[in-house]
Amino acid sequence: MIDLIDIKINEVIRELPGKRRVVSGTLKKQNYIIKYFNVKKLYLRELKGSLLLINSGLPSPKIMSFGKFNDEFYIVFEKIKHAMSVDDFLNSSCTLDEKRNVVKKILYLNNKMYEKDLLQIDNYFKNYLYSLGKIYLIDGGLVKKIKFLKRIRKFLNFSLISSKIKPEFFPNPNKTYKKNFMQFFYKSFISFFIHKEISNFQKKTLRNSTQFEKRSGWNYSIFKQRNFNFNFNELDNFLANAEIVKNGNTCTVFRIDDLIIKRYNIKSIWHCIKMQFIKSRGKNSWQVSNTFQLLNLPCPKPLFYFEKRFLFFRLSSYFAMERIDGVNIVSYQESVQDKHQIEHLKKNIFKLFNKLNHYKFIHGDFKKTNIYVDDKKKLIMIDFDKSFFSMSQSIYNYKQKKQVARFLSNWKNKSKFLTGIRSLEKLI
Repeated sequence: MIDLIDIKINEVIRELPGKRRVVSGTLKKQNYIIKYFNVKKLYLRELKGSLLLINSGLPSPKIMSFGKFNDEFYIVFEKIKHAMSVDDFLNSSCTLDEKRNVVKKILYLNNKMYEKDLLQIDNYFKNYLYSLGKIYLIDGGLVKKIKFLKRIRKFLNFSLISSKIKPEFFPNPNKTYKKNFMQFFYKSFISFFIHKEISNFQKKTLRNSTQFEKRSGWNYSIFKQRNFNFNFNELDNFLANAEIVKNGNTCTVFRIDDLIIKRYNIKSIWHCIKMQFIKSRGKNSWQVSNTFQLLNLPCPKPLFYFEKRFLFFRLSSYFAMERIDGVNIVSYQESVQDKHQIEHLKKNIFKLFNKLNHYKFIHGDFKKTNIYVDDKKKLIMIDFDKSFFSMSQSIYNYKQKKQVARFLSNWKNKSKFLTGIRSLEKLI
């Protein structure tokens, strides 16, 4: 057993005040992770779950020491060398095949865990470590032995981790379950967990967190990226010097430096009354575009949503995003002569629609000016005023039919390029 007092503490990795903290430490050139607990219940839960993983022969950091020190409970774990969370690995620059292989190993590890009648309740990629081709289970505090409803709980837990896999990372396109009705329920629960995550995240965009900041008063309401600084009192003066990209009756679009700001105008008294009872289009754009960032879908980074108010009445509102350099998809396609670039564009279109199908996303206005090709030949989507993620498969199928038809209508009927992407209709 290692004596805690001999370990030199290097840094605090994570801390929940009043509950627990995680630090890294060193002793005789060996590195360790130490978890401190203020609450005995949390300590015992972590210790029990970690021992369950180790005693079941599942890959997990070894426990080097545990006990109580200075009114705190602690557990010392070995530090896995060259380790990173699977979340970080899947967002790294590694190849697609490497990422698929890691996902495959995680699904296999889940099956091994279920054979031992164990569940990781918090079954997310953040609770798996990747190191030199091997996967480790961590966070024993939410590892439990199943005693009842075993099959159902394993099925739901497996659906939960599957819902975190991005469509391009699925290692095998074949059916996971041989029986059709099991496959149907599997896909249905994946869809449920995806929609639940999206719904929870969209609520998060409207409150204070490490990523977002909310400010409000009797005459304004602001939701912004926490690291974005702007003087909202000078917004109208700022826009007076901006270039007007679009000057419509409903909205005005401004461009200045690296910013695109969309102002939603009040057309009439009746329009103002209607606005009080529905979600504003600017707020919808703020929530959807942030969700796109979460799901790694292509769109400019949203920066803020600002709403002018008078007491309880919403007046004009503003939505800002980063400026992108590119051309609309039809203009790009018509300007390209190289066959390889045309084929690359077609592949990107099919990849995009496959992702949208996976998340059941409806844009609402798939005209050519809302889909751009940037300087890296990537597709970028904008204008999410009418967009939403559907939970209902039947509603999505109905809307998707119109969405694909609207997208294809951007090209003339005799276009050769249109003929090449007609098979998008098979996705319906």
